Amino acid sequence: MLLYFILFVFLIIMPALPASAKMRIEGNEKCPCVNSSFFPSNEMKRKGYNFPGNVSEISEYGVNCSKHDENGFNECANTSHPSPPHCTRNWCYVDHTRCNLTHKISYYLPTRYYSYATCGELDSFTFTARRGSLKGEKLKVGYNANTGGWKGSYNKNGSFSTDDEWSGPIVDFIKEAALEGGFEIVKTAPPEWLHKGSMSFFGGSSKFDFCVYATSLGYLDFCVGSYTISTKRSSVTTMFETESDPVYLFVHDSANDGWEEFSYNFRLIGQPFSYGAWLLIFFFTLPVMGMLMVFHEYDHPGTAFPKNEVTFVDDCDNKEKPVEIESRKIPLYKHLLSSIYMAFLSFNEGAYSQGVVSISGKIHLIGLAAFVMLILAVYTANLAAILTQDANTSGIDSIKSAVRRGYNVCAERKIAQIVMEAYDVDGSVFVPDPEDGKPGFNCGTCKSRQRVFDFMNHTHTDGSLYCNVAISKLEDLEALQSEKLHCNKTKVGDAIHFALEGIPIYSGRADALVSIFQDLKAKGFMTKSLKAAAPESICPESGGEGTALNVDQLSGVWIVTFGFAMLALLSKCILYCKRRKRQKKSSRKIRTLRRHDQWGNPPPYEVIIGGYRYDAEGHELQKMGGHSTTITEEIEPLCDDHTHNHHEEGSHFTLRRSRSLMRGVASVIVE
Repeated sequence: MLLYFILFVFLIIMPALPASAKMRIEGNEKCPCVNSSFFPSNEMKRKGYNFPGNVSEISEYGVNCSKHDENGFNECANTSHPSPPHCTRNWCYVDHTRCNLTHKISYYLPTRYYSYATCGELDSFTFTARRGSLKGEKLKVGYNANTGGWKGSYNKNGSFSTDDEWSGPIVDFIKEAALEGGFEIVKTAPPEWLHKGSMSFFGGSSKFDFCVYATSLGYLDFCVGSYTISTKRSSVTTMFETESDPVYLFVHDSANDGWEEFSYNFRLIGQPFSYGAWLLIFFFTLPVMGMLMVFHEYDHPGTAFPKNEVTFVDDCDNKEKPVEIESRKIPLYKHLLSSIYMAFLSFNEGAYSQGVVSISGKIHLIGLAAFVMLILAVYTANLAAILTQDANTSGIDSIKSAVRRGYNVCAERKIAQIVMEAYDVDGSVFVPDPEDGKPGFNCGTCKSRQRVFDFMNHTHTDGSLYCNVAISKLEDLEALQSEKLHCNKTKVGDAIHFALEGIPIYSGRADALVSIFQDLKAKGFMTKSLKAAAPESICPESGGEGTALNVDQLSGVWIVTFGFAMLALLSKCILYCKRRKRQKKSSRKIRTLRRHDQWGNPPPYEVIIGGYRYDAEGHELQKMGGHSTTITEEIEPLCDDHTHNHHEEGSHFTLRRSRSLMRGVASVIVE
């Protein structure tokens, strides 16, 4: 009973449904099917088609919405593989002058038009017919040799070579497409007499433009290579997009030139802190902390800042008493200078090594040590980050910053045109082509894509030939660095553009070839080809964590180190000349008996004068024994003109530095 009820409802409701809710056998009113009288009944037989059935069946083929190919017409009759989707879909022939829905001209009967849309079906036949239309065809194909990158087509014999030396991802893609479409590739060079027209239209002698030009006129079916899709190229012929390649701004690893580069690397060691921070550290904190140490330690027993010092006076004109021991007051400015020196030394050594004896001085030392520790920790961390990660930063990260600096740019013609349009950059910024003098390289024989990097010279003086920076596709530098070329070039900033790459196709072959190419691309064949061909850089890594620094990047270290070394030599010369000048003016020669090291500590030796040891506590000379067990090093006598006489009389004083072998005590001997 339930089955009868459902059947009853179906029969009642179906006639009441609007026409739009079901397929009309005569097609939609927007594109009605034609009847059998619209075309000659024997047209298909005249065309030679082998259609099974009688004449009446042929006359009904394509009339009204029906699965006309289901009975086994053409490829639908092949039982060796699954039938295409269109074999089981409804369609009909239509009058194209009265059809406002999707319809196409017949591939087999050019006088007829068909439509799947009027029957509510998708047209999969067109795609299948397009793919099959090239079977057995011989296509004239022009091969262009890309001058850069690794994603295009390459041949050592150059463009339009008809040999079998072609390689590259695009070449592999086209070979696979020929197998899929069943067509044969005939390598063909475009007629040379067309070159003049190409140069006139595109404004250059590029062989790639030449191939596009010949394809647009139908002399070639398509071209093989990696072609930048430009407005002008796509306006004359179909361009099938293969992939998009990022375009970057490229600089030298050290992008500054001449004195600017030297100055930049010198300033690199100061970059962890701002100028204000450095001024505060060197001209306030360290000097003040050092001088405060004098305030705490001055004239304490055992301090590095005593009030007086003992001097050895040699009066060469006084033969009766040529030697005197005197206590002289030390000028306060000497202690202040010494304390400032120690504060700076503690900053460089990372510790304050001078002995501190006063309680207040020891507390002050905690503050000084904490300051040095924290400042050095922050400085070291920041400097390490700058040297290993930012040392290669050129200071320019965009086209606008390069233009502001007055840099000129190398770029291929098509890239230069894109940048000029997108960023409103004047053409004078780009290095002109050596042949036509226009912005960007477009010369047919100069390998324009490699020339972009070959003519980067950040110390150049000829902007008409060389450039400071370059704009190019990333693949171009990747290919060069896989051969260890241009390892000193690097990209900066984000991609400034994505260049669309494609294949130019003659419009008469476009539908069929695009169908095949698109199908292959959708299956991932292009991606696989690119992945297999991707080069690996063999250049040394630059930048990043743990990277070795080069000599130039350490310019600041060399300058500081050898700067102080030269300053020390200069001070040595000045003090020597000053001492010699003072000796000529006076016969009294004064030397301190106790020398101190860089931290103000007394050296570990005793002062001995003529067999007498100087006792610092009693401020007197004490008799010493013999020195047969010592090794001595003579020091220049104070009074050269009395050396012989004083030695004979036993009154000459020669300063010797020795170390007692018996006691292991270092001594200064004055005999």
